Amino acid sequence: MYRLILKPRAIKMAKDAYDWYEEKQSGLGEAFFSELEGCYDKIETWPTAYTKIEKDFRHIVLKTFPYVIIFKIIKEDIVVYTVFHTSQSPRKKFKM
Repeated sequence: MYRLILKPRAIKMAKDAYDWYEEKQSGLGEAFFSELEGCYDKIETWPTAYTKIEKDFRHIVLKTFPYVIIFKIIKEDIVVYTVFHTSQSPRKKFKM
């Protein structure tokens, strides 16, 4: 069984997205968090099912929202580094 670890940057990025969506429409931030949690569940269950994108980093794409989760498998841990908006510069994905 893998253990999910969220880096502070990933937590902040997710919270910022939640706040932005809630400001646009009440309940939309909750929908974002719900989809995010579903993705966390998927990577905890099948972390190796997701493609390596650079070195040992992998990603999962949210279906409804334009975000990807960047993570790495380190032994028995799944470390989430960023919750990344796809309109940002791709170089920012790997700045930890």
